[in-house]
Amino acid sequence: MENTSLPAHKEQDPEKLADITEEHCYPKPSWMLNESIFDTTWRVSITGFEVDYSENLNHGRNLSFAIQISHNELLTDKINQPLLEDVRNSLLYLNVKGKITRPERVADVLHCVCYLILHENEVRRLKGKKPIRSLEEISFEHTKDYLMSFKVEKHIFDESLNIVLSRWNSKSEIDWDLLKQSNALTTRQLYSLKDKLTKHLENNHQGFLPSTSGYSRQYANACGTAFDIDYDLAPKNKTISNEISKLHALYTARPSQKYKFRHSVQDLFSNGTTIFDEMIEPRKTPLMPVKTALHTISFALHFARSYGPSLRTYVSLLSKAEKVLTDSHGVKKSMARLREFQRIAFESTPMPTPLKDLRITTWGYDYDIDVFNNDFSNGIPVSVAIRLYSASIYILLASFSAARTKSLLTLRRNCFKQSPIDDLFDLALRIPKSSERWELEEVQRPIPDTIWDYGLEFAAFVTELEDRRGSVTNDSESFLFSQTLTTRSISASIYKNEKSVHNKALSDDTLNDSLDIFMDWIKSPLTNNERWYARTHQFRRFFAVLYFNFTDQEGLDELSWFVGHSNLDQTFHYAEVAPTDEWVEEAELTISKIGASLTKHINADDGIRSIIDKARKTSNVSTVIEPLVQKLIAEHKEKTKQEVRFSKIDGEDVFFYFTEKKGY
Repeated sequence: MENTSLPAHKEQDPEKLADITEEHCYPKPSWMLNESIFDTTWRVSITGFEVDYSENLNHGRNLSFAIQISHNELLTDKINQPLLEDVRNSLLYLNVKGKITRPERVADVLHCVCYLILHENEVRRLKGKKPIRSLEEISFEHTKDYLMSFKVEKHIFDESLNIVLSRWNSKSEIDWDLLKQSNALTTRQLYSLKDKLTKHLENNHQGFLPSTSGYSRQYANACGTAFDIDYDLAPKNKTISNEISKLHALYTARPSQKYKFRHSVQDLFSNGTTIFDEMIEPRKTPLMPVKTALHTISFALHFARSYGPSLRTYVSLLSKAEKVLTDSHGVKKSMARLREFQRIAFESTPMPTPLKDLRITTWGYDYDIDVFNNDFSNGIPVSVAIRLYSASIYILLASFSAARTKSLLTLRRNCFKQSPIDDLFDLALRIPKSSERWELEEVQRPIPDTIWDYGLEFAAFVTELEDRRGSVTNDSESFLFSQTLTTRSISASIYKNEKSVHNKALSDDTLNDSLDIFMDWIKSPLTNNERWYARTHQFRRFFAVLYFNFTDQEGLDELSWFVGHSNLDQTFHYAEVAPTDEWVEEAELTISKIGASLTKHINADDGIRSIIDKARKTSNVSTVIEPLVQKLIAEHKEKTKQEVRFSKIDGEDVFFYFTEKKGY
């Protein structure tokens, strides 16, 4: 695809560009914590936090403009000053216009622009050309080539795979710089190759499995996805769409730029379909087998009920014994002595009777997970028991709230509420995708009183761990799933001054690692000698499917509210962007119900309208028409290999239509 309508632009003289001093003046964004917008590092707030940043800027995070954009050059170097000003002003302009409202999005746009410039400058360096010094010099072809770098060419993949298998025996040994040089790749192209190559090696070569510095699963993963070389070398649809959106934001901000970025990226590339013959479509969240899900929830309830209170008591006793020993010997920094004191404390501290079934044999140390690995036969360390406890509470909250992973990981310790109106029990959480405010507004969702009780007990347990580390915090400022729960924190010295650990949430990877331990510990059912290792977000989908069964496949409005969609229209939009089985089923049922209401109009394509017309001509009884419409839809799908989809139209309406099924 070529663009001949854009005028050619000469390379800018860097010396003349550097002399330009004219500056746009923009107000400081509300999420910026440092004093000046001209600082080359912005201190910004973190989404989901409600703290007084004026008292402690450490609660924020750094957004640095010192990013590489050429060989041995940063955006903040003096020679790139005009480029820095245009990029910075673009971000401020987008904030003022309300095009971006959160610092995370600012960081995304900044890094995308710098990756684009770096990619082009690395290409130019390979050709012996000078680097570009302004946004105006970025051509249509540069932008297109950057997007194309997300695709891995088959011959490059094959050559790199042969080199890896002939030279190295594990992922840690791979010299990625050598692969980059041997194929004359840019940094962006190397990132794509590394991602694809790593996935292939992990799927097909035993020695290249992920590092076992964390937990090593006992079985192969039943819900894992195989790497298909003939399909998976293409870029992801969502990735390209996101990159185009970020680059288009730069185009939107051109009124703020001295040397303007000239390309309406969304108009030129749509969502990537104009330049890619094939992209990887979003994969549906795998639906946990009912047997596995119920087995998992049952054991999570058992763990919280049988071990939670006693584990809190035991940790308190261990902490007190540890403190007596360290205080009496004046040891604050010697890790060797600390480990010895923790061993003595463990051996001298009586274990509550209910915990005997857990067979806890050691306190643990920084890398106890390596020693424990995946063998439960000789007992487990205290830290593993705590990780099992964390996993069980997460499973219960996820299963009964249907909240997104981020919403659950950012729960505050005071998230368990009781309504003063009806005395019912709620979970207070933040829903990122339904909030337009950068700090995220809080919503409440009902949970069973039993889960509420177990949650409060877990919050008290987290408080006990924080007390051990000397953290005196407010419940509204501490995460429920904080890094206080990590193996390193549990095993660290009580004198180690990391009082901000409570203000850092567990990572998704850490929680998934704990879920792996839990699935093996409960001996989750095997299928063909594989075990389903649940991911954090799979409980959300299981809730939706279960809800449809319990409500006779009705109640989309209620479910839409519960899972955090602002209205029914958004629910269908979600299904359009990333359709999953439960939304497709509900849409087909909605079509049937509309068809059964003889006077009700449906917004749909000719195929769906003809089905409804045919059903209405057959009978005027709604109880007959509704199942008939469902039958006709099923027959149409079988015959044409099409699927039902939906999209938003004006107002609160939804348009239903048939589309070709993927793979046909």
